[in-house]
Amino acid sequence: MMTINKLFKSFLVVCVVFAASCDNDITDINTNPNGVNLNEGNPSFLLTDVMANTAMDVGNKGYSDPLSAFVQYTQKDSWGNNNYDWTGSGWEGYYGNLRTAKLAKERSVELGFKFHEAVATILMAHNFALLTDFYGDVPYTEALQGDGEILLPKYDSQESVYKGAIADFEAASAMLSSNSGSLEVFSATQDIFFKGDAQKWIKYANSLALRYYMRLSEKDPGFAGAGVQAILAKPLISSVDEEAAIPYLGISPDNSQPSNGQQGTASNFTRVKPAATLTYRLEELNDPRRHIWFDAVKIPIKVVPAADVPGGVDDVVEDGVRYINEETLAANNFKIYNPDTWYQDRLNGLTMIDTNSVYVGIPVSNQGSQPYTYNLNPNPVQGGGNPHVSLMNPMFDAVSGNNLKARVFSYAEVCFLKAEAALKGWGTDAQGNYNKGVQASLDTWGIGSEYADYIGNPDVAFNGSLEQIIEQKWIANFSSASEAYLDWRRTGFPDLKTGPFAKSTVIPVRFVYPTNNSTINRDNYYSALNNLETTSHSGDVPGYIENDTPWSKPWILQGVAKPW
Repeated sequence: MMTINKLFKSFLVVCVVFAASCDNDITDINTNPNGVNLNEGNPSFLLTDVMANTAMDVGNKGYSDPLSAFVQYTQKDSWGNNNYDWTGSGWEGYYGNLRTAKLAKERSVELGFKFHEAVATILMAHNFALLTDFYGDVPYTEALQGDGEILLPKYDSQESVYKGAIADFEAASAMLSSNSGSLEVFSATQDIFFKGDAQKWIKYANSLALRYYMRLSEKDPGFAGAGVQAILAKPLISSVDEEAAIPYLGISPDNSQPSNGQQGTASNFTRVKPAATLTYRLEELNDPRRHIWFDAVKIPIKVVPAADVPGGVDDVVEDGVRYINEETLAANNFKIYNPDTWYQDRLNGLTMIDTNSVYVGIPVSNQGSQPYTYNLNPNPVQGGGNPHVSLMNPMFDAVSGNNLKARVFSYAEVCFLKAEAALKGWGTDAQGNYNKGVQASLDTWGIGSEYADYIGNPDVAFNGSLEQIIEQKWIANFSSASEAYLDWRRTGFPDLKTGPFAKSTVIPVRFVYPTNNSTINRDNYYSALNNLETTSHSGDVPGYIENDTPWSKPWILQGVAKPW
């Protein structure tokens, strides 16, 4: 599988110029002020650009973006967003990808390139699906009229965008299958997803259809069930080697591991910390992935009887351990962190002390300000170090590496989707597919040999519940926060809670439309707002336009009990 590479040579000028002209809102006309004829664009190079941008969006959202904090993989102790007041981002990037992919598709049709046409169709459907995932109703059927025919596109219903994307995934798969003996070459250096392997694109398109049928499983189970049963009979991603996990190239921030400390400043890396939700759950499960993802805390804290504090003082560091006299806790409003009580403890004004001797994460929304003071940090300044909280594994400090990939679609996800479908009666062998999902995740992080011990853990061994399937899928989706978030929104699992200092008592369920939509495309924007359902939390934070809030429910959540 090829690395993410946007640094193409001079023959990519057309692609780069096109992408540069698409940084504005969706109503922009696709004219090129630089004089390059877009109608002569090479579809291969255009599609490479869309693949790279799509992969980087998944990678950025997956690791250090606020979405990673939403699903409690990571927290930032400085210059971050841990309090659930993020309005979301991606609109301009998705529509930029769509313009480029549309041009690639048109050029492919002109040239009779069926392979390229199918890939363009898949990439367009995926970007439209991501838009509706996060925002709700979005411009769809009228969105890409770049010749001035439609300057102010209508917002199509979320239902129509989802079902249109699924139909396109299936149509592209069928196009590749029916033309399998006569497809043109798609160079391995340009196809950074699958190196020009049409069979893998077929499996990818079918797997995307499975993902989105399951996305609709709560809202429209009749449609979803029939679709899942049909798609399970088709080829799907069937091994770690076939998954869409694209290694970072590491040449520039646009193609490197997100928040590495080698580009920009060292604090890009050090301010990203594990979330306590994840560290404690992995510890409870004796999960070997915690050793791959986190670094051991530099100086652990031990709360001990006065007689056991070295030197007879109340608070001292000796031999790399900080000892605190337990008799001083109450007077200082300190309390040892307990994952079952910490929320109320913080509301009661207590300061948490995490005495975990290996991996110490930061609780979500632990305080109203940036949590660089957490766990009695002796150097409590923004951007400073904290020896009492774990860093991420040092491998994430690099620009690239064996495990540093944009994980667009994993084999583990396919397995967990099939396990969930079996629970619903739409497929078979829930336990077998669940086990394969666990194995696949361990394999992808290079620790597949740990599977036998891990699956033997009573809390990991399959118990037949949806909650367990989604929890293991949540763990497996580490660094792919988009899917973890959308699974949580659909199922309510894992049972994630906002912290005591969050903007709302519930996690947001959508992104807010870009502000300029309310002025540039005003009538269509306000029409779309009518399709959002106001909830009791829509007014938790002031300043939004009517019900265009992160807590208003789009179509997919209306009339559905989950996630709240």
